[in-house]
Amino acid sequence: MKQFIVVDFETTGNQPRQGDSIIQIGAVVVENGQIIESYSTFVKPEKPIPPFITQLTGITNEMVSDAPSIEDVLPDLLRLLDGRTFVAHNAAFDLNFLQEALLSQGYYPFDGPILDTVELARVLLPMQSGYRLVELASDFDIQHENPHQADSDAIATAHLLLRLLDILYKLPLITIQGLQMMISSFRFDVATLLREIEMEKLMHSFPVDEAGSFITASSAPEETSNYDIYRNLGLKRRKKWTEKQSEQPPIHFSFEPFFERMVALDGDGLALHHEHYEKRESQEAMMHAVYQAFSDQKHLLVEAGTGTGKSLGYLLPGILWARMHKQQVIVSTHTIHLQDQLFGKDIPLLQKALPFSFRAAQLKGRGNYLCLRKFEQSIESQEGATQDIQLAKAQILTWLTETTTGDVEELSLSPSGQSFWQSVKSDTASCLNRECPWFSRCFYFQAKLQAKEADVIIVNHALLIGDIEKENGVLPSFEVAIIDEAHQLDEVASQHFGTQLSSIELFQLVEQLGTEGEKQMLLLLANELKVWQPAEKARIEQHLQQIRIEQQMLKEAVTNWLQLFYHWGSERGMDTGESQRATLRYKTEDFKKKYKKLGKSSNLILQKIGNVAKEIEQLLRILPSSKGEAPYSLQRLQTDAAGLVEEISQVAVKLHFLLVEEQDEYVSWMEIETRTSRKQLFFFKTPLDIADTLRTTLLEPKRSIIMTSATLTVKNRFTYFMERMGFANLPEERVETLSLPSPFDYAQQGLILIPSDFPSVNKEGEQRFVEAVIAGCVDAVRASEGRTMILFTSYSMLRTVYEGMKSLLEGEEFELLGHGVDSSNRSKLVRRFQTGTKTVLLGTNSFWEGVDIPGNVLSCLIIVRLPFQPPNHPLLEGRSERLKAEKKNPFMTLSLPHAVIRFKQGVGRLIRQQTDSGVVIVFDTRIIESKYGRMFLQSLPPYQVETGPWTTLRERIAPFLQ
Repeated sequence: MKQFIVVDFETTGNQPRQGDSIIQIGAVVVENGQIIESYSTFVKPEKPIPPFITQLTGITNEMVSDAPSIEDVLPDLLRLLDGRTFVAHNAAFDLNFLQEALLSQGYYPFDGPILDTVELARVLLPMQSGYRLVELASDFDIQHENPHQADSDAIATAHLLLRLLDILYKLPLITIQGLQMMISSFRFDVATLLREIEMEKLMHSFPVDEAGSFITASSAPEETSNYDIYRNLGLKRRKKWTEKQSEQPPIHFSFEPFFERMVALDGDGLALHHEHYEKRESQEAMMHAVYQAFSDQKHLLVEAGTGTGKSLGYLLPGILWARMHKQQVIVSTHTIHLQDQLFGKDIPLLQKALPFSFRAAQLKGRGNYLCLRKFEQSIESQEGATQDIQLAKAQILTWLTETTTGDVEELSLSPSGQSFWQSVKSDTASCLNRECPWFSRCFYFQAKLQAKEADVIIVNHALLIGDIEKENGVLPSFEVAIIDEAHQLDEVASQHFGTQLSSIELFQLVEQLGTEGEKQMLLLLANELKVWQPAEKARIEQHLQQIRIEQQMLKEAVTNWLQLFYHWGSERGMDTGESQRATLRYKTEDFKKKYKKLGKSSNLILQKIGNVAKEIEQLLRILPSSKGEAPYSLQRLQTDAAGLVEEISQVAVKLHFLLVEEQDEYVSWMEIETRTSRKQLFFFKTPLDIADTLRTTLLEPKRSIIMTSATLTVKNRFTYFMERMGFANLPEERVETLSLPSPFDYAQQGLILIPSDFPSVNKEGEQRFVEAVIAGCVDAVRASEGRTMILFTSYSMLRTVYEGMKSLLEGEEFELLGHGVDSSNRSKLVRRFQTGTKTVLLGTNSFWEGVDIPGNVLSCLIIVRLPFQPPNHPLLEGRSERLKAEKKNPFMTLSLPHAVIRFKQGVGRLIRQQTDSGVVIVFDTRIIESKYGRMFLQSLPPYQVETGPWTTLRERIAPFLQ
């Protein structure tokens, strides 16, 4: 494939067989890596262009009124198509219109080769967050002036094709050959392209003389220098982790002189290496406080507003302490975004600016890392692999030529791909350790060793809490830690000190125990054993048969259990509340007394799990006692089977804890997935309080813990946070607090509008409130020319408002993006919001924090309702009951402080830098009508706040933003 015709059509809709027509054609000819010709024309359609198409493309009925018909332009297009490969971005769409046009005019359909740049991009750019043409063009710096116009789209797609072909040709031969094994993942003719590239690479590696004889075997130079070709995989070349790093020389500094040198504007410190560095009083105060806390063996709570520069405020003293005292410092965050900022921006800056060297590492949970042994095994076994799983394998094959970490968070996998990852991720139970042929290239052990030798280790809250909970030594022993985004630690700790289990996990376990498929692990193990231990053939077959019987009985038990619990929940009227799942609180003692059928069903599963685990263990006992006596093929199956037994045991422990054990200090509940036709159950058991646990496992044993966030206080007090996190029961002298203001001029940069005449949900009903919200949002969006984010506490209300706004704004140039409507991927939606014009983003839950959109892209933030937790959620119910028993007011001590902190997080999405300005609109009148409402406003920075009739307030938006 050297000749391509890149095509893009703009059309009146997406149904060519239902009368939709082409209104513009863009075509670009690419030959031998060069664009040699382009063609574009408007086409007169057979029906008027709908308003939403004009809004999307900018093409009006007037522009096509005198254009040639499709009959007139097809001869030109056919000339360009002749002998060339048809290429388009989302080729199925353009191909359908082409074939319909050809057939309607009496031509044969196009039967040449076809490539889809979306399909190619998914495989060749596995770390890409989105595959829309506008996103890819932006990432590759491809000029794309008029998205959704055929000429601009075709040229951009042609340049994208050239970039993708360049990436493809640079892949090592072994990867090209591996991708060909994934042919079923390709809808179009990628396989033909791969075969051609393979032949070219083979001819390069094994050149022939004029007679056609091979001259000598050689490898392409770039393959040996850039890639590590090992066994059946091509990996990015990296230093082997087993090579120990040299000792760092000791350092000796006094903090004050060192600090003054680093923050001076005219010295060789931060200013020299940071183009936009400026002195910030809050940042410098934080540096002092953090180092002092380490020195005095105290814990420190720091609320640092947006713009204070808190990352450098804790990293600089933390790194100095680590190097001077030879004590590793742990830095824990909640979001990937902040981890990437620390490791990709702040740490490299400090490595340049500091007058001494230091080592930093990023460590994640073991399941984040790819197990190369398991992945190699999955490549060898293609049985039962769906198209989505084949695509995931192809993406990982390509990714291995780029990644140095093996961290799944780099990948953009589909839900099926994420499910496949579970079968190839690293884990303890199935690890061969030094017996593994991939040991010296193992991503997990590489990350662990780098962490062991680092001065500062970046982790997430889940890993930090999981490590102290299980005392499993994933993290090196540490005495000091800095916890950023600390307001999230409560929720993460509650999850980790509790237990969760889903019906999906149970069914996946049952499938893993299968022995029917040709490539099922237990069958492979039995067959290998028969070869290795032929005298035990009858015993092996007996155990295998018993595993089949037990697996079938377990499958029936799980199916029956699911039906029983599903009907039980449905009959009891499970409450969907504000979420997309129905919830039902339960007590395990009920399954022993009131609902004995449910208890018996759970106990039967536990019994069957025990039986099947016992049979696998019996099978494993036939193996030789020394692993060294068995071949590698048997060793890996033995390890995988032992890992399966461990997994079975863990599921049994979870199930017993969730449905059999009664724990007074925990609250238990069940959730049913209501969005899908497939019945899915989720069980949770969470501690009512984690304060004492955090105090005894983290705060008391450690020298110094720094916790920081932009939102730790309620009404400028740390009381709520300290009580929730275990600080309240420590000696007062061990805890310091510090509240640092933001450098932003909120009174000038921000305006909060609260309409006083909005209907109340509680008094006037949800329908009236939603109608007012729809009208109010449309007013605000028009006044701010898009650039608006609307935050909800309910998915159902979001969808209703989305549909209402879409109807009212039809024909106008606004793009609406709804979370759970247009996409469930937050990153993709935020990216589309940032790259769009006149865009409106409607979000729930995760959009209240961790979304960083600086600049005038976001100028208006609407908060529909105050973010109180649903009062009927089982965890809130349980905690409220406990507080009542302690003679405390649950609303004032729990619900209200939680909502205030959430509200502060939401408002904090707007002003992200000193040049930002914007308007916050709150449609919930409780903020001005209730006694507690003022606490929300008193906890915010000093914004201008205006209240009054909405008709008056909406007129303030446009002038303020100008």
